[in-house]
Amino acid sequence: MNAVRWQCKLHPARSARLINLLSGYCGALLLICFTWHAEWHGLQALLSIAVLAESWRNERLLLRRCGELTRDGDGVWCWQGVSWYTVCPEQWLPWGVLLTLRNAQGKRWRLWLMCDAMPSLAWRQLRAHCALSKTA
Repeated sequence: MNAVRWQCKLHPARSARLINLLSGYCGALLLICFTWHAEWHGLQALLSIAVLAESWRNERLLLRRCGELTRDGDGVWCWQGVSWYTVCPEQWLPWGVLLTLRNAQGKRWRLWLMCDAMPSLAWRQLRAHCALSKTA
């Protein structure tokens, strides 16, 4: 196995958490603001609670996405002791990158790495490292 070329301790992205919470609260607020017939108020309340519960569940999942992510010279990613291989090229946006990964057991994982989930130096190093691996 090659030496680690890039590593970073990830924390939940503030932007992802904000988008998640805002979409959940706005969705519940829209459901509450719509006018419903009196016999449907129970369903309206249940739907609003379900939207909020899903938002809170996603928030807990985001908070568990902490830890060290590494990439070696062969393009193998390591997350929480499991090696992941790139399935298709990284898809870059100015604020994040979408990684489509697969492990040895065949499990696929789509991971959005947001620029605010890591220090700015680590973000710049990741962009530079991935650009170098494309040209090699």
